[in-house]
Amino acid sequence: MTEQSEIARKRDDKENGYQRRRRETRRLLMDAGRALFIERQVEQVSIERITARAGVAKGSFYNHFESRDALFEELIELTVANLLAKYEAFEPDFDDPLAFALARSRMAFYTLLSDTGACRLLLQAGPPAQGGAVDRMLRTVLAGRLSEGMALGSLSHIDTHLAYAAYFGVVTETIAHLLTREDGFDPAAAAEQVTELSFAVLGLPHQSPLLSPMERET
Repeated sequence: MTEQSEIARKRDDKENGYQRRRRETRRLLMDAGRALFIERQVEQVSIERITARAGVAKGSFYNHFESRDALFEELIELTVANLLAKYEAFEPDFDDPLAFALARSRMAFYTLLSDTGACRLLLQAGPPAQGGAVDRMLRTVLAGRLSEGMALGSLSHIDTHLAYAAYFGVVTETIAHLLTREDGFDPAAAAEQVTELSFAVLGLPHQSPLLSPMERET
């Protein structure tokens, strides 16, 4: 190895070490921020509290995020992306359109309700009825099911925008209620009940299909 090659190798090692430390600091800040935002209201979480929980210097925070709110928004986007990926990986083995829609809807609710930490974090991003993160996520995964349900059910004559507002209002407020219950809840049973409620709102049969293998393993 030439002298120049050795100098280049040492420079690369130094840069790689710096990048590793930087990634680790960012991970620590995100983990600390997530835990704190789940525990308390966003405005009650200071940058000092985040860096103390992460075990890093306060100045390190600004190397990664412009503000506390920037960290919070990144955590929200990451949480939504992770939940959507989990939901999109689920393909129920049902030929009947109604059974398929039931299974997909149930999985959407189960995906959300089985991760109470994610739910509580998303609720910090705004009340469901006011277009919060929970509402946005459910609209993303269930809008197609709602359109199909309206066509199959007894609401085909109702204005689509009005039906969307009523449907998602009922569903998101129900989920918010579940998450604030002091006695807790069973995610599978709650997903079943919310699915039944949502299909009843659409005037559709709502006998739920059996749990999929994915749901049984989760």
